[in-house]
Amino acid sequence: MLKNKLAAIAVAVAIGLAPVAASAQRAPVPVPVGGSAGAGHVYGLIGCVLSIMIAATDKGNKYKKELTTDEALTCGLLYWIKEANKRR
Repeated sequence: MLKNKLAAIAVAVAIGLAPVAASAQRAPVPVPVGGSAGAGHVYGLIGCVLSIMIAATDKGNKYKKELTTDEALTCGLLYWIKEANKRR
């Protein structure tokens, strides 16, 4: 019984390590492709996230409320505009 299991394992390993298809062709060389996201996109995203966090922290400390969806979608800018208009 043990010999049968060892033989089955040996056959499975041999099949697993066997090459799938032999070919004398050259392996294709991957062509480097430039990404579409530059440094400006990354800094813009980080700036938007930080602006949302600062606006949410300010609103939470002043009014004990969360940002609305519209305020968050505008990267917190709508919250600051509303705050500026309240003080007039």
